[in-house]
Amino acid sequence: MLKFFTTGELAKICNVSIRTVQFYDKENIVKPSKLSDGGRRLYTEEEVKKFRCICLYKALGLSLDEIKKVSQTQNPYGLLSEIVFFQRLKIDEEIKNLEQMKARLSVITEQINEAGKVELESIDDLEELMRRKERHKRTDVMTYIFLACYVLVLLAGFPIAAALGGFAPGVMGVAAVILLSGLIFYHSQVNSYICPVCGKRFSIGFFKDAFSFNGIRKGKFLKCPSCGRKGWFKETYFH
Repeated sequence: MLKFFTTGELAKICNVSIRTVQFYDKENIVKPSKLSDGGRRLYTEEEVKKFRCICLYKALGLSLDEIKKVSQTQNPYGLLSEIVFFQRLKIDEEIKNLEQMKARLSVITEQINEAGKVELESIDDLEELMRRKERHKRTDVMTYIFLACYVLVLLAGFPIAAALGGFAPGVMGVAAVILLSGLIFYHSQVNSYICPVCGKRFSIGFFKDAFSFNGIRKGKFLKCPSCGRKGWFKETYFH
C-alpha cells in the first residue's frame, strides 16, 4: 500500500517551506501524485525522493532551468555531470573575481592605515597600486635571497679563506664588504617609507640605509624629512 505525504509533511522532511513545495509543483518539476478529497496535495515516497534530489541540485547552485532539464531528461546523470562541470568553472571564475576584489580592498585598507587617506582617483590608479604591491613583494623576496647568499658566503667563505691563509682572508673580507654594499644599495633603491603623521613619502640613500637601525618587521628607525618625526617607519609600496 502506497504511503502518501502532504505538502506540509514533504516540506518538513526536506527542510523547506510549504511555499517552496508549492512553487516546484507550479513549475511542473515535482507534481503531487494525486489530490485528496479535500483538494490537498499528496506525494508518494518516490516524489519525496525526487524532491530531495531537487533540493540537492538547488544547494549545488543549479538554476531553475537546469533543475527542470535534469529532472525531466531520460539521462539525468549525464546531463547533471555536464551542468556540474560548467558550474565548477563558473564558481572558479567567481572565486577569482572575489580574490581580486579582496586584494583591491586590502590595498585600500593598507593605504588608509599607512597614509590616513586614499589617494586614488580611478580603477587604473588602483590597478597600478596593486602592481606596485606585487613588485614590492618580489623585491622583498630578492632581498632575503641576497641576504641568505651573503650569510652563506660568510659562513663558508671565511673558514676556507682562513685555512688557505695568505691573501685569502683579505680577499674574502673585501668580497664580503662588496656583497654587503650591493645588498644595501639594492635595498635603498627599491624601498621607500611613509610618515604616519604627515603622510610624507620619502626614500633614503645608501649611507642612511646602511647606518640606520633596522627593526626587521618594525622597519627602520628614521626621521621624517617633512615633519621631523622620529620613530620606526615601515617599508611601503606607496611611492
